[in-house]
Amino acid sequence: MQMDDRILKIATRAKLTLETLSEKITNSKIEFDAENYEQTFSKSAVASLPDLAKAKVDKAVAEMELQGYQFQKKQAGLNNVYSMGHKDVTAIYEHRGVPKYRDQFKEAHTVFLTNLKGGVAKTVSSVTLAHGLKCTPALIKHDLRILVLDLDPQASATMFMKHDLSIGIVDETVAQAMLQNVSREELLNDFIKPSSVAGVDIIPASIEDAFIASQFEQLANEHLPNQNIYDVLKNNVIDKLKHDYDFIFIDSGPHLDAFLLNSFVAADTFLIPVPPAQVDFHSTLKFMQRLPELFDMAESAGSEIKLNSIFGYMAKIARKSDHADAQSLLREVCGADMLDTSLPLSTAFERCGESFGTVFSTNPKFYPGDRDALKKARIKAEEFTRSVFDTITFNRKNEG
Repeated sequence: MQMDDRILKIATRAKLTLETLSEKITNSKIEFDAENYEQTFSKSAVASLPDLAKAKVDKAVAEMELQGYQFQKKQAGLNNVYSMGHKDVTAIYEHRGVPKYRDQFKEAHTVFLTNLKGGVAKTVSSVTLAHGLKCTPALIKHDLRILVLDLDPQASATMFMKHDLSIGIVDETVAQAMLQNVSREELLNDFIKPSSVAGVDIIPASIEDAFIASQFEQLANEHLPNQNIYDVLKNNVIDKLKHDYDFIFIDSGPHLDAFLLNSFVAADTFLIPVPPAQVDFHSTLKFMQRLPELFDMAESAGSEIKLNSIFGYMAKIARKSDHADAQSLLREVCGADMLDTSLPLSTAFERCGESFGTVFSTNPKFYPGDRDALKKARIKAEEFTRSVFDTITFNRKNEG
């Protein structure tokens, strides 16, 4: 048998196996009604949310129902009880005139989670934050609109957020949108896809994007002759969508290429995950040490980097003495530019990923492990999300 035939057979089997695994997970989610899981709230739970109280909720619900609004309910014994989704809770806030995030900040804030060391929970952090900003109860009042831009050809973020798009060839990717310089309308209608959490969207990646990344300078000069090659992501994608979203997350691969430098130029905030494991920790410090050189690469090509903030944070951290030592060392490096919370080491994040989900999008009924562990991981993820949200918002209010 010729080597080419053997490679072709392996590739064909890999494709079929990938499709089978995806179909298996999809069918399981359908069976357990877990495809689009959403946390719901009782009426009393809504009353405990920020800027609300029992009397305020009772009054708003009564007035809204008189106006014809129908709240989500469920059967509990012989009674129908309120089981409010995010849409219902947001509607209550709107009825009471509580301002949204976009009433204060008119343009999206772009967050780039970056590290040239692979396996540091960069993608897990990105998708957890994207879903967390929408699902964390304390943040629901802001009615945040979230977009994830997947620039990693491995399409890991795409797998977490819209797993059916991570299989096979996808033409409407971030890389293609950059090169084609499509209109805002085309981005909204053709490239942007909804994730498993309503209000959180993604422009996916595909393995073919690796070829674009490796030849980006040549392709950009051919298709975008009058444009700086490191300004393409900002000009051709983000600037066109900055009034349609409140937060835009960029997830690129751990490679020093044009995608990385485009992300540098496009970002308002850098978040750098730092795992405590010695090899990962050392590699991350080396990356942080070289940041000025990477900035110079983009700026020497004529691009301008305008960062509002840059923060390091511990990822994959557990209650171990060496992990505490690493955290202290990172605090020495970052000083005030370090988040006050971390993303813990938890099997729940891995198990949710196995079913193509996050701790926010995974239905506890479908979760294959200890549900208590999932609950604890979600609580930690909510704390992490609030820390990022509060830190960025504080900096935005005080910039300039």
